[in-house]
Amino acid sequence: MSIDKLQKQLLAAEETDRTSRITEVFLRDSLSYIQSILDTLRTPILILDANLRVKTASRGFYQTFNVSPDTAENSFLYDLENGAWNISALRQQLEEVLPLQKSFDNFEIVHDFPGLGRRVMLLSGRTLWRTSNNTMMILLVIEDITVRKKIEEELLRSNEDLQRFAYMAAHDLRTPLSAALGLSQILSSRIHERLDAREKEMLSTAIESMKRLGTLMNDILSYSVAKAGPQTHKPISLKEPLDIALANLSAEITRNGAVIHHGDLPVIEADCTQLVLLFQNLLGNAIKYRRADVAPIITIIAEQKNNEWVISIADNGQGFEPEEAEKIFEPFTRLQMTDANGSGIGLATCKRILEGRRGKIWAESVKNRGSVFLFTVPRHC
Repeated sequence: MSIDKLQKQLLAAEETDRTSRITEVFLRDSLSYIQSILDTLRTPILILDANLRVKTASRGFYQTFNVSPDTAENSFLYDLENGAWNISALRQQLEEVLPLQKSFDNFEIVHDFPGLGRRVMLLSGRTLWRTSNNTMMILLVIEDITVRKKIEEELLRSNEDLQRFAYMAAHDLRTPLSAALGLSQILSSRIHERLDAREKEMLSTAIESMKRLGTLMNDILSYSVAKAGPQTHKPISLKEPLDIALANLSAEITRNGAVIHHGDLPVIEADCTQLVLLFQNLLGNAIKYRRADVAPIITIIAEQKNNEWVISIADNGQGFEPEEAEKIFEPFTRLQMTDANGSGIGLATCKRILEGRRGKIWAESVKNRGSVFLFTVPRHC
């Protein structure tokens, strides 16, 4: 071998060695940088290799689970803390889901951890590739949501208790209220001619107040059972609950000269009683909030979009300002522009019914030119 060729080989070897040293320093610096970031995070984080061995972890992990770095690093995940992390649901995510999807988010597990007790954890995982040596790493982020879940459950129980109380109060008060209203109406018919104008006005006001209270109680009962009440789901044409709602509103329709059109309506799986209540509230509002100069004209159309039906109910009534489109679905909310009677629960009940069926409801309107109320229902439950 010539001296020139040998010198070239030596120079190449020196360059390779220098590059390796630079790469090693760079990797050490990168790992130190990553570790410094992990050490500032309170969130428990694990970095695993492809064989699910712990390469490093955040300070939050060591502090939360009371594990030392010497014990954790290079340990097989499922052997950590005497098998505390050998959780079947987690194994499935790491061994089956992660290789196929490259990530998973907000996977909830409930498990008893040593020294911590029963905890609810939210896990997210990502596959990471080291391009320097083409090896895979796994980033596992762990969030303890035990306290949050407890608060959510307490709020849910509190809400259910309030709902039951509202239902029982409205239900139990209806009977004495009906009796008081009936007696007041009988009394009014018997002594009406003997009362002066002021007394007649006072008695009339009392009777109207009791009627409004009765309406409010009925609306509260409807709202209470709209989502949580007993239901019978079966295939049903939307025309069936629509026809029942129209029959229930027949007096209002005749009195206001309302005209109602509808096209073909789909068959869905639902509870007929709740759909009657839904149509009755929406159609009743369209008639109630009519314009004084024209008879109500209401058009009902069903359109299929992807995996759901969109039902629109358009009217030529008073309409409302666009900024009011969301708040009208909140309980006890009524528009200031009208003096029509009502408790302000009807649209909230519609929203509650549809939320229980994985649907939604919204409205579009131009003041004094009418409104369109739209709601969706899944094609299949």
